[in-house]
Amino acid sequence: MAQPTLVLVHGSWHCPEHFELLIPALSHHGYKIATASLPSTQSMDLPPRDLFDDTAAVRDAVLTELSRGNDVVVVAHSYGGCVTNNALEGLNRRARTAAGHKSAVTAIVFLCAAPLPAGTTFLAALGGKPHPVHDFSKSKDFVEVGPPGPGYYFCNDLTPEASEKYSAMLRPQAWVVSGQTTKYTAYVDIPSWYLFTEKDQVLPPPAQRGIVQAAESQGVKLKTASLESSHSPFLSMPEETTDFIVQAAKESALLATTVSCP
Repeated sequence: MAQPTLVLVHGSWHCPEHFELLIPALSHHGYKIATASLPSTQSMDLPPRDLFDDTAAVRDAVLTELSRGNDVVVVAHSYGGCVTNNALEGLNRRARTAAGHKSAVTAIVFLCAAPLPAGTTFLAALGGKPHPVHDFSKSKDFVEVGPPGPGYYFCNDLTPEASEKYSAMLRPQAWVVSGQTTKYTAYVDIPSWYLFTEKDQVLPPPAQRGIVQAAESQGVKLKTASLESSHSPFLSMPEETTDFIVQAAKESALLATTVSCP
C-alpha cells in the first residue's frame, strides 16, 4: 500500500517554513510532504483574509494530492487545527468512495491544536475574549505576539539562538478569523490523533485536554500522546513529533484495510 501524502498546516502567526526540521525527518520515513499556507497570516499592508480563505487554502492543498491519487494525512498545528477541522467535508474514505474516488483523507494529526465543533468560533474557545498573547498595539485588524514575546509563548524550550530565529519568522495574524463560525467537524468522520504538549505556555495542557474532551463528548475517540514540549514540538522535539505522526499514519492505513466502505 502506497504511503499517504502528509499535508502540513501551520498555526496563527506561523508559516510553512517553521516545519523546516519536521519535513526532512518525515521525508526520511519515505513520506511525500505538502504544505498549506494560511492567507490570514499575512502583511498588515493587505486587506485581512479570513477563516474561509484559510479553509479554502487547506482544502485546495488536500484536493491537489487527492487528485493525484494519493491518500492524505493532514497534520495541523494550533489554529491550523481549527481550519483543518472545517476544511475536509466530503473527503473521508466513505464519502470519496461513494463519489467514485480511490483516494481520501485517512487521518488528521492535531499538534497542540484547537479543532472546534461546527458552529463554534475560535474566540469562544478562548473564553470569549483575547488571550494575553494577542497584541493589538499596531492595528485593530491584526494581532502580533504580545509580551513577554514569542520566545515565551512558542519557544520556551529552544536555545536562545533558535528562539530568536523562529520568532523572527512570525507574521501578523488577521483577527477576523477569531470571530467566524466553523461549519464542519472533520474529526467526526475522519480518524484523528492529538499530541499534548506539556510545557505549552500559549495553549496550556488543561485547555488542550478540554478540547479533546469536547470532541469525545460528541462520541469521537481521539488517540492521544504527550510530549514534554513547548507549543512548537516540531522545533524542539522534531524526531519525537515525527514518530507520533508516522505512527498515526501507519495506524490509519491499517484502519483503511479493516473498515469496509460502500
